[in-house]
Amino acid sequence: MGIYYQDELYGSFKIEGILEELVHTEPFQRLKRIHQGGAIIVVRPDLNQTRYEHSIGVMKLIQVLEGSLGEQIMGLLHDISHTAFSHLIDYVLDIPEENYHEQIFADVIRHPEILRVIEKYGFSIEQFLSPNKFTILDYPLPSLCADRIDYTLRDLMKLEQITKAEVKWFLKGLAIVNNRIVVTEVEYAHWFKSKYTFLVEEYFNGRDNKRANNFMAAITKELYEKGNLTLADFNEDDFHVLKKLEGILKIKLHTSYQEWLSKQDFNILFKTKPREVDPDVIIENQLFRLSQVNNNT
Repeated sequence: MGIYYQDELYGSFKIEGILEELVHTEPFQRLKRIHQGGAIIVVRPDLNQTRYEHSIGVMKLIQVLEGSLGEQIMGLLHDISHTAFSHLIDYVLDIPEENYHEQIFADVIRHPEILRVIEKYGFSIEQFLSPNKFTILDYPLPSLCADRIDYTLRDLMKLEQITKAEVKWFLKGLAIVNNRIVVTEVEYAHWFKSKYTFLVEEYFNGRDNKRANNFMAAITKELYEKGNLTLADFNEDDFHVLKKLEGILKIKLHTSYQEWLSKQDFNILFKTKPREVDPDVIIENQLFRLSQVNNNT
């Protein structure tokens, strides 16, 4: 039958077949309770975009770009293993690559509900465990990919830094060459690079994000090391961890954050992993990095 889904970036569309059944599984529904921005939700409740919305968006973008059904499935499932507050666990465990969710992906994707749906439609789990296979979904920086494009546009929409009209315009400039995403004109490359740079510098490495992550990492790391908070807790969702933290500490986290904030000198060194894009542009049927075009003008 299919379900109709309303998305902030791509509008209304139908999800059906294997994609619909995967959306209905418990592990995927759990992503509704995992916030895309992680710890910042504690101090900025308005930034409430979720991994659920992002994952469906990535799947749809791959579909729009005529990626294979297998790649659409992988787009839907690529964040299925994110733990509570997204990358918070990486700061607790001191993982600079911020890839704990990738380390546990193979185990999570073998959940009985996911396994049943995958096999029902003639796929195998092993098809989704091959690194570097799905190059529309994921491609190393500084290139574009569906994951990177969707979270950039989605986060910037929440931050009110771009409009729906700009999103619609930019999506028209995407193309697939050699099974990866490029742009068709230099203007699109300049626009995305500037927006992505803003997202990294002003949001990922911005004041609120640094403070929220320092605050939450300090609290959760101490409790984790004492055994009061476990990996099993992180494998639940944001609301489970929040409730447990407030129960153990006998505080309201937002109130505690304000008290913590007043005691800091804010010489905070916290920084997320480095990110910079340099999109490929089609010029006279050849591909050039935006930096190459800039250097030759």
